Amino acid sequence: MTKIKYEASNPAGGPTVILGSSLGTDRFMWREQVRLLPRAWNVVAFDLRGHGASPLSLETPSVDDFADDVIAVADELGVDRFVFCGLSIGGVIGQNLGARYPDRVSSLVLASTGLTILSKQALVERAQRVLEEGTAWIADVSAPRWFTERFRTEHPEIVEAKMDHLRRMDPRGYADACLALAGFEGHDAAASITVPTLVLSGEDDVATPPAGSAELAAAIPGAELRSLPGCAHLCNVEQPELFTESVQRHVDTNH
Repeated sequence: MTKIKYEASNPAGGPTVILGSSLGTDRFMWREQVRLLPRAWNVVAFDLRGHGASPLSLETPSVDDFADDVIAVADELGVDRFVFCGLSIGGVIGQNLGARYPDRVSSLVLASTGLTILSKQALVERAQRVLEEGTAWIADVSAPRWFTERFRTEHPEIVEAKMDHLRRMDPRGYADACLALAGFEGHDAAASITVPTLVLSGEDDVATPPAGSAELAAAIPGAELRSLPGCAHLCNVEQPELFTESVQRHVDTNH
């Protein structure tokens, strides 16, 4: 099994919240959540295969493989049940975990995600282009999709750091994640999720539009939907206080 890089803030604490990052980022996208969530909690952030400090997969992974990696991290930490909070592909991984591991996941927060992300054809074409040309071109077009114009103007250093990471990452790691997403269709998974679920969307998100978040929330029995104002795809970075407050309230209510 691929050895996943992760950091845990308080391994002896509880509850445990595992944070799943978006396509083309690493565990440091959760820096503000690690800082703002209660110190008594065990907050775990990890790098997807082929992202950050986690190695490439030996073979093209599936969403099942990404979800199994989360279970392996929890097992290594000795954590039986945990909250999973995932954004974008992290939210897809969360859907998979909720459907396949109801005995391990106590509740879910699914942010900036949907039953599908883009179309299968678009994802396959993106993977092929990244393998042929590298990731610089995707970094060039991602900033206005990840962040609102206001945030890009007010925090150019944060935006550039994210884009620089994307430019430098291994193209195969990015392409692998695209192909995993291309193989995912969430309707069956969503219908079988029984744990308390919060779906979060940025009201200005063009990458995973709010309508897709609403569709996801409607497909999960009893799910709560919340829109976060003034943010795009990386809503946890643009609105860290609102995002973290939403997660904390959800966990406090359902723990």
